[in-house]
Amino acid sequence: MTRIDELAAQRTELNPDVPFPPFPLWISVPSSWSPLDSNPGTWRRSADDLIDTTFRGARLPARERREIVGLLEGLVADCQRAGAALSLVTVGRRAAGGAASFGLHVAFAGDGRPASLGRIHDILPRTGVTSEINTATGPGVLHRDRMTMMVPGTAQVAALTSIQIFVPIPDTSWTVVLSTASAYPELTDPLEALVRSVAESIRTDDEDRGERPTDPAETDPAETGSAEPEFTPSPSLAAPGFERGFGTLVQRRLDPPADEPDEFGERLP
Repeated sequence: MTRIDELAAQRTELNPDVPFPPFPLWISVPSSWSPLDSNPGTWRRSADDLIDTTFRGARLPARERREIVGLLEGLVADCQRAGAALSLVTVGRRAAGGAASFGLHVAFAGDGRPASLGRIHDILPRTGVTSEINTATGPGVLHRDRMTMMVPGTAQVAALTSIQIFVPIPDTSWTVVLSTASAYPELTDPLEALVRSVAESIRTDDEDRGERPTDPAETDPAETGSAEPEFTPSPSLAAPGFERGFGTLVQRRLDPPADEPDEFGERLP
């Protein structure tokens, strides 16, 4: 069980090589997920370390280890293609047998024009299912669709459920985009619920937009009666499920890199 003192809020730096808004955001992310290393020179070593840490030194069959590394390699490629500002990953065994991994990519879209739900609906494909959701920032759009793709490291073609959520930041030209996918039907609904919870937590750090979320590191326990950080449980997984679970949601602050742009849109591709 995760200790409370491991859940204190932290600031997370964004990828400086992709577009990002010039203001910080708060977002709740799964505490047990790890940042995905997408650097071509170090991702494999990071993947091996992640596998060893996840399975606590348990010796994995060579076939299963290759399967997980292949899945992570696919997530790294997705991250690089998508221009993600932040990517998180979790790996584990399925209760039904075999390895599984999931990635959650956070990206920012902005072109100098006001962000809005209408513009999001205009760019979405006509396939799949679209619904509106409520978030701490305002309304957002969830799009769920089915697709097929080659499983990384194999010649196998698998059906995937793609889940994307778009959250326009009011009074700005920026939209937060969350993206994930699942090849496991028994885990798709819990994964969607988890990503919805992440989207619903998104807040800006601008005092003009309302009350700033409390940073546990800056909170005086004497004033609140507790030093525990704010977090909410993630959805429970029904068997057959993911052995590790998806973890609780922990509040994080996403900060632009130190050389953040002076005006909106300066770094747009």
